[in-house]
Amino acid sequence: MKKLAHRLDDYIESHALDLGDSNCETVMDQLYQAYAESHESDPPEISDGFKELEDFLCVLPLADNNAVFNLCCRLCSAYEKKAFRDGLQYGAHLMKELSPK
Repeated sequence: MKKLAHRLDDYIESHALDLGDSNCETVMDQLYQAYAESHESDPPEISDGFKELEDFLCVLPLADNNAVFNLCCRLCSAYEKKAFRDGLQYGAHLMKELSPK
């Protein structure tokens, strides 16, 4: 089995991955992009949280409202991507640990 794994590693190293026209740099980035484009609407707790945020922001001038809302959305997106990538990485490590040696 180790011989097969080494041959697979050699193959991966010698054959570059074609990521197409996407701006993804890694397979994990491409997996995240596919996930982000395919998951359904937000669960109620997220939708409710954005409604609550809007209640706080409605007293601000429009430019400030938009700036805070956009910052919040950027932070949410960055955290979602980090959590997705970390989950994949932890899953890969778990699979490696559970595999017979």
